[in-house]
Amino acid sequence: MSIRVEQIQKRFGDFTALNDINLDVQEGQLVGLLGPSGSGKTTLLRIIAGLEKADQGRVLFHGQDVTDLDVRKRKVGFVFQQYALFRHLTVADNVAFGLRMLPRKERPARSAIRQRVNELLDLVQLGHLAGRYPAQLSGGQKQRVALARALALKPDVLLLDEPFGALDAKVRKELRRWLRHLHEQISVTSIFVTHDQEEAMEVSDQVVVMSQGRIEQMASPLTVYEQPASRFVFDFLGHINALKGHYDGRSWQAGNAQLRLTTEGACPDGELTLYLRPHEADLRKNPSDSANLPVKLGARSVFGGTVTLELEALGWPAAVMEVELSRDAWQALDAQPGDTLFVHPRQLQTVTCDGNLGPRVTPA
Repeated sequence: MSIRVEQIQKRFGDFTALNDINLDVQEGQLVGLLGPSGSGKTTLLRIIAGLEKADQGRVLFHGQDVTDLDVRKRKVGFVFQQYALFRHLTVADNVAFGLRMLPRKERPARSAIRQRVNELLDLVQLGHLAGRYPAQLSGGQKQRVALARALALKPDVLLLDEPFGALDAKVRKELRRWLRHLHEQISVTSIFVTHDQEEAMEVSDQVVVMSQGRIEQMASPLTVYEQPASRFVFDFLGHINALKGHYDGRSWQAGNAQLRLTTEGACPDGELTLYLRPHEADLRKNPSDSANLPVKLGARSVFGGTVTLELEALGWPAAVMEVELSRDAWQALDAQPGDTLFVHPRQLQTVTCDGNLGPRVTPA
């Protein structure tokens, strides 16, 4: 089931929640709506579901206008962050609830309901917990029950509102992999809301980045990360170091810091901000002909095979910087807190004086 959203507008009093939203979701895709709080993600999801009415615009399912169609007739499965399971019902009865509430003419036979519930519990790997109650389940298990219940009525569209937001980091990571694998099995057109960049990038076929009620970019995770369409997208996707300085057509300077840049004339002379992602730089004990960015080594943190270092600019204006090195690179550097080191960018993103993204550049 394809989904098309056309020119959706939604206001709450003086607040514009959605402003001229246009969106195409292809059949079978898993699409992540990504953005900060207040960007309009959940409002858009609720309008697609029929739980909220737009002030203007249309929603189409497979070419059919469903804008005024009642939520119960849209064949949409909805999964909330807080599970919304019935505490007095067993796992199996929770999954069966929607089927048992169907009108008598549409309701399957008891044996068919029982078979459907067993199939779904096996699909979400909870068949052995069919007789338990929600209070006896972990958070991750509850969310899988909620998903099985949403799938019970064989929806054409599956909508998930921050489904893993109430879970701890380890469980979220496990469920992200599980959801990706599950979606490949059931192939239901799905849209999920998240403010977690890693979650959206890992799970989605397409990522929709939203800000202040608008869509900033819709593309594959790789494209969104490597070819951001706006400064907001670049800012939002992970930590960045913003280095403000002046460009004279050959070199970028800020205080005693200097970078000779290869821009092929694409960067104008004048004020120029450089964005440096932590993993796109090396640290050395000496400057080079093209890069002289002196820093003092501060705190470090180790996670897995990555070492994150905090760096204080020496003799040039910059906030505390972060650089990520592999463990091998960190050990080879053999540095101690307080040592003077030099940042060597491999690639930088330019931001021009008008606030727009310029070209990606490399030290000459």
